[in-house]
Amino acid sequence: MSRFLLFAVLAAVPIAAASYAQEDDSLSRWKANTARHQHVLMQGVPAPYDKMLDPTPDNEAKLRRGTMLFERNCSSCHGWSGRGTGPEGSLLVPAPADLQWLAHAPKERAGPYIYWSIAEGGKRFDSEMPGYKQSMTQEDIWALTAYLRAGMPYASP
Repeated sequence: MSRFLLFAVLAAVPIAAASYAQEDDSLSRWKANTARHQHVLMQGVPAPYDKMLDPTPDNEAKLRRGTMLFERNCSSCHGWSGRGTGPEGSLLVPAPADLQWLAHAPKERAGPYIYWSIAEGGKRFDSEMPGYKQSMTQEDIWALTAYLRAGMPYASP
């Protein structure tokens, strides 16, 4: 075998291995991201979150607060657009969820789901998303929930 051919084969091995790992990684990310949705579909949002309703109306101040909270706590993983493309999110397995669909879900169903997801995080679903019930007030979580339901109207570029 010539040196050139040997070099070409040895150079291709890491590339092929990385490609295979990425495909496998993508599959595990997809499977893990469906765990929460599957749980809700089969069992609903767990109590006491299933009955929670936002006690305050959505307004400009609340959405601005939600914007600030999203930028401070969520955008590094979920990205400014909420698509799960933040700079830190690319390293996570499972990948951060795409949040844009939440703006199209009915408020009475989306609210408890979003609140629960933010408060409890993803540990139960083998996700690295932290739970915020100890570090955010209920008012903060509802502001962030309103911001996501509104389609992230003040997202930074």
